[in-house]
Amino acid sequence: DDNPHNLQVLGKLLQENRYEIEFATNGKAALEWLKAKQFDLILLDINMPEMTGFEVCTKIRSNPDLNNVPVIFLSAETERESILKGFELGAQDYLTKPFDSRELLVRVRTHLVLKDSLEKLEKLNKSLEEKVLERTQQLKETNEKLEALNLKLIDLDKVKAEFLSLISHEIRTPLNGIIGPLELLKEPVSAGEISDLVEVLDISDKRLEKFALNALLITRLKT
Repeated sequence: DDNPHNLQVLGKLLQENRYEIEFATNGKAALEWLKAKQFDLILLDINMPEMTGFEVCTKIRSNPDLNNVPVIFLSAETERESILKGFELGAQDYLTKPFDSRELLVRVRTHLVLKDSLEKLEKLNKSLEEKVLERTQQLKETNEKLEALNLKLIDLDKVKAEFLSLISHEIRTPLNGIIGPLELLKEPVSAGEISDLVEVLDISDKRLEKFALNALLITRLKT
């Protein structure tokens, strides 16, 4: 506000209600303040020299860092067009002079509470987004591990199938060497033939025993 009396009255009122304040007498000085310090709310007159309040509001709203800072126009302009223009430019509220002190304080408090709630909501949303990203990354890593384990299981299943095929093949020969002589022993045979058949059975038995031991070792290695 470019009126020292208005600044004095308004400043005293806000300080008495425990608000920390700064003031500017023109738009350029106000914008410099906004570069130098963080503000929670801006009370802005419309009719000022060099730069109007509307121009200042436009500059404020063009800065993304100030987008959540509420602007309340405090002006003697009572025309509907001026009030509508203030809202169109991004102001949160509009009070006409002379203002009621109680109404001003209620509106200031309301917009500060809204700003605080909005900031908390944005922080919560950001926190939730981070958690979602973190969870997504964890799921991605888990899926990659599961895919790797699945490939290992497929490989082990292939090895198991090959191993079972090997067992089937390797066990058939010594079993045939046992079954054949046993069938022959069911028929009358000479003492010499019995000796030959027993030798075949012994060889087949030893081969089967050796295979069983090797199979056990291979199973342990795979496990």
